[in-house]
Amino acid sequence: MPEGVIDPGIAGLAVTYGLSLNMIQTWVIWNLCSLENGIISVERILEYTNIPSEPPLVIDESRPDHIWPSEGEIDLLNLQMPFILRGLNCTLFGGKKIGIVGRTGSRKSTLVQTIFRIIDPTVAHIFINAIDISTIGLHDLRSRLGIIPQDPIMF
Repeated sequence: MPEGVIDPGIAGLAVTYGLSLNMIQTWVIWNLCSLENGIISVERILEYTNIPSEPPLVIDESRPDHIWPSEGEIDLLNLQMPFILRGLNCTLFGGKKIGIVGRTGSRKSTLVQTIFRIIDPTVAHIFINAIDISTIGLHDLRSRLGIIPQDPIMF
């Protein structure tokens, strides 16, 4: 600025207020972002409280024998899960090595999740050694089955 247009004291005061205004603006933006993250966290907690719980881990009146599954035969009867595993019927015999192969998106993982009851079938029945897996507890089922995934990790 040319000399004499503005008083140097006023110019210093304007620069000082400008810097403090910048710091206040940064503080407001930072707190708004923190508030948004807090609101998202509360929304997530509310979402998690509305998730239906899994079936019981143990159902005393229908516990399988301690040697179950001895034969390892799995029957998938009339899986009718909408748009996923429609019309699937198969029998997997025990004592055999079975590989489930298919293209990406062909629902191989969904089939395995259904056997482990991570996803419950809507109208189908899955029998292991003639026991409907929907009638036994999750712990009894999952603790007696094993799987080796495509990318195994050893702990």
